[in-house]
Amino acid sequence: MIDETSAWLTWAQDNKVETPRIPTARVDKGGFTKLLQSPGSRAAVYHWWSRSLEIVNKLKPGKK
Repeated sequence: MIDETSAWLTWAQDNKVETPRIPTARVDKGGFTKLLQSPGSRAAVYHWWSRSLEIVNKLKPGKK
């Protein structure tokens, strides 16, 4: 995940892509409201977490 994030950040910087800021407020305090309003953002978040958790589960002992 670190390598993938690093590659994406490098690509974003090289291509002058405006990256979202990490909210400092909790979700219940509106911290991700602006980020989640952009088109496709919920799908992107769902995909990222699904893939990340799938990788974590594969790293658990006894999992393949």
